[in-house]
Order: sequence, then C-alpha cells, then structure tokens
Amino acid sequence: MQKSRRNLLTGLAVLAAAMPTLAEERFLLAAENQVIEINRAGRVTGILKHPGHRNIWEAWRLPDGGIFCVHRDGMAVFDKNNRLVMEHAAMRNGKDVEAPGGTVLDGGKRFAMLDSEAAEIRVVDRSGAVVNRTPIPDLRPEPVHSRYRMIRQAERGNAFWIVQYARNTLLEVEMGSGKILSQIVLAPHLTKTPPAAHLAFATLEPGDGSIYATTATGLQMLRLDAKRNRTGSWTAAELGLATRYLLGMQRLANGNILIACGDYHMKSADEGRDQLAEIRPDGKVAWKITRAQFVDQVEGFVDPKTGIEELRITNVHAYDSAKMESVLTVKR
Repeated sequence: MQKSRRNLLTGLAVLAAAMPTLAEERFLLAAENQVIEINRAGRVTGILKHPGHRNIWEAWRLPDGGIFCVHRDGMAVFDKNNRLVMEHAAMRNGKDVEAPGGTVLDGGKRFAMLDSEAAEIRVVDRSGAVVNRTPIPDLRPEPVHSRYRMIRQAERGNAFWIVQYARNTLLEVEMGSGKILSQIVLAPHLTKTPPAAHLAFATLEPGDGSIYATTATGLQMLRLDAKRNRTGSWTAAELGLATRYLLGMQRLANGNILIACGDYHMKSADEGRDQLAEIRPDGKVAWKITRAQFVDQVEGFVDPKTGIEELRITNVHAYDSAKMESVLTVKR
C-alpha cells in the first residue's frame, strides 16, 4: 500500500513538471519537507521535494515558473522543472541553525533570508552572491527556535518587517543599517486566556496603512490601523476553524485574507481539520479547505509520538497560473 502510494506521488510530481499548466487559481503551500501546489478544489497539481530540506517555512512561485523556498537550513531557488539552481545556507554560529523566513525582491532577481542564529538578514542574488546584510537584534540567550519568525519587505521599500516570535513583537528595520524604524508590541491586543501561550508568527502590510499579525499557538489574528489601534481581532474558535496554529497570510484581490492553518503536534486528526481559510474583513470565513480533501494525495510528516500524518502548512502563496508575470504582486 505504501509503495503504491509513493509511486502515485512520484507520478504526480513528474506529471506536474511535464504537462502544460492549466489556467486556474493555484495555492503553493510550504509544508514541512515539501512544497505542495493545489487548486481551490483541493486537487494536488504539483509536489516539490528536495533531500535534506526540513522545516520549510516559506514557498513563493516565481514569474518564470520556478519556486523560492526557505527551510530551516537556508534558502533555495528551483526552476520551472523543479531543478535546484541556487542555494544559500544559514549560519551555524552556535549549537543550532534556523532560517525561519524569506521574501522575494525585485521581481525575483534577489531574495532575502532571515538568519536567526547569525542575527541578520542577508540579501542574495540569483548567482548566490550576498549583496546586502542587515543586522537585527541578537536575542540570545533565547533558544534559536524562539527568536524570530518571518520576514517581509515593508511598504516603504528600504525596510523589512520581522517577527519576534516569543516576544510577540513586530519590528520594522531599515535595510542595510538595521535601524529600528518602528516597533509594535502585540501583548496589549492579545486575548488573555488563549489555548496556549501566544507566539507571534506572521505579519502582513496590505498597503492601506494597516497591519495584520497572527500568533501561532495563541490562535489569534489581529488587525491594527495606521495609528496601531486594534480594529479587528479573531481567534480560531471565533472563526469556527479547527486548527492547531494560525500562521502565514496573504491579502487576496477581493480584500479577504487567506491564512495558513498548521496541524503540528495533533492528538487527533480533527484538531487539524482546516488547512486554509479565506477570511472576510468582518471576520467571517468565506471559504476553506480541509486536510481530508487532499491528504491522501501527498505523503505528509508522520509524528513519531502519535503516528498521525500531519501536513504542517506554514505559509501559502495564491496566484493565477494564467498570469505568471503578476504572481509577485500579491500582498503577503
């Protein structure tokens, strides 16, 4: 049974690389040890796995059809045929290594990676050469896994938003100098009695002066206005989502927010029932997709403690496969 499933998955990956792309909305999912592409119905249209890539935090579709991803040990770029064309490693200055986020710059000509252990953001070009280094606060002695999550280019262009994971703080830092341009402490806006401690995961700047943030295990999504007043707050329970984590976000063209729902460390499969959700500005769920719709099409991570297969989706990139030239114009 397992062998036939592996053969099916291999066939899907080969077909996805060889067949012409059908024009439709696609969702590229960063999912632990693989990058999965699905359509709105939950049909898997592509799978990318590369030996040694673990804890994949980010995945971006590129205008040339390739994929940029960030995993725990660094970042990588693949061409449209899933061939590795560039890699850049995270630094191991101490006992561990952690690259928890990355973003695409200049239409795919350059890429930025957040390196927690090195306490810096590095910008790398297509050849793999480092073209810019931005220092960020060194959060030692916090464990490297607890320091940072996610990086996004700020609307002002010459700056990055980064997320301090355990400190529940968003920082906007100037590219190159590392000067802190703004700081948002989430604690005053967070629910006091979440199902687990709040840990800030993602931020989204949609371009209208507001900013969104999610807390992973705290299961809360916040919206703050330009003056950093809270204008929206939703927990997973209030949204009616069965998920273990609220993680990466994207603003869709219709103004709704698409959010990735992580299913790490489940005690039962129903805890991680919902994998993606589209949230309206009023906090209502417009659409969602469940693990049951596509879990049998992929080979997820099997938690050794429970034996439950987990998809572990941390980020999502939605795009129109007929308009590849505009895949990077989305707000993530």
